[in-house]
Amino acid sequence: MLAAIKSGFKKIDFYYVLILVYVLWLLSLKNRQTGGMDDFDVFFKAGERLLNGENIYGPPHFYNLKYFYSVLFAGIMGLIQPIGIHAVKWIWFVLNTSLFVRIFFLMRIHVFKTEKTAALIFFFLLLLFGKIVLVNYTFNQISVLILWTMFEAYHLLKKGHWIWAILILCLGINIKIMPIVLAPYFVAMGKKPLQIVGLGIAALLLFLYLPALFIGFDNNQFLIGEWLKTLNPVSDIHVMQTYEYGFTDLSSMLTKFLSAEPVYLEPQLNVADLSKSSLFLITNAIRALLLGAVVYLAFKAKHDVFGVDKTFVIVAGFMALIPLCFPHQREYSFMFSMPMFAILMLMLVKLKSATFYALFIAFVALAGNLVWIDFAGQTAVDVFKHYRLITMGMLAIFLLYIYLATKLSSQNPVTEN
Repeated sequence: MLAAIKSGFKKIDFYYVLILVYVLWLLSLKNRQTGGMDDFDVFFKAGERLLNGENIYGPPHFYNLKYFYSVLFAGIMGLIQPIGIHAVKWIWFVLNTSLFVRIFFLMRIHVFKTEKTAALIFFFLLLLFGKIVLVNYTFNQISVLILWTMFEAYHLLKKGHWIWAILILCLGINIKIMPIVLAPYFVAMGKKPLQIVGLGIAALLLFLYLPALFIGFDNNQFLIGEWLKTLNPVSDIHVMQTYEYGFTDLSSMLTKFLSAEPVYLEPQLNVADLSKSSLFLITNAIRALLLGAVVYLAFKAKHDVFGVDKTFVIVAGFMALIPLCFPHQREYSFMFSMPMFAILMLMLVKLKSATFYALFIAFVALAGNLVWIDFAGQTAVDVFKHYRLITMGMLAIFLLYIYLATKLSSQNPVTEN
């Protein structure tokens, strides 16, 4: 009897058990929401304003929160207005959770497919991302959807379904421009680069002008222009990010320490007072260096790493650039670093290096991955945000990943022990 129980216990794949437990935790997050305003209200309000013929990118902003997403996404929000905000938020929760589970399955396929200790690594991955996931769900953010578009597009491209891959990636780019970081590499990965470029341009134009069928061509054209202004990386609001608190990208970190311009609702901590032009040059130079690091990895990678395809090792690096290099990023944007963390933790487990373990633990502590408001308090959480410790720690983890990924993928094939 005991032997049968032990045998059955060994056959359980605890990776999938963890997914079930995590879904139950996500449901508890939904139940703990108070019904107050969150980011989804901004999306939903944009849909209402679109129906009213307003400029959804201009004032008056909903509770002074700007809408940064596409006209198409606002159009979708407009179409579902009759359902009501509370019902739509439940639909949004189910959609996000379903896509999150799909991401976990894709991670099993592409990262943990041959890893005997997958469940253990997955457990610590979920633990380290618990706070980031919590913020995404309590704010009703869009990061899970965008991460899914990138992950699913990669999966389909690897399976040869390049048409669906490009359509899904372009949908993600339309909603929130970030997945564009993968576009050049997808062209390089694909076996039909000209067809991929052609379909990509056609899909982007389709998604861009689809709302014109409902709001008219001229209005759609005007709103596209207004949207592009919000995406302009050289605009004043993206050079010195001081108009809202809580941003955690590189630009906001440099603004915080190298500019005397006060950040809204945050303490002033600057050590220099650079001009906008100087800050712009420094910020974009660092962005270029980080992008160059991933491009260097792409050129150097010759072999898979512990069963992870070299192409996904590179794609994970590009994804991790998003919360660091794009302007107007908050803590929830580090969701895009999850694939990088999964691969990095796999590498650490296989390498068994005390030095790399220590560095990883130190960087995670610096980023405050485990500093939750529930047990550390709001003051501790604010310290990590206001001092941009989150940004510093995540940047350090990104550089550690690039170093190890480049080293391992450029050497002889690295396989299971």
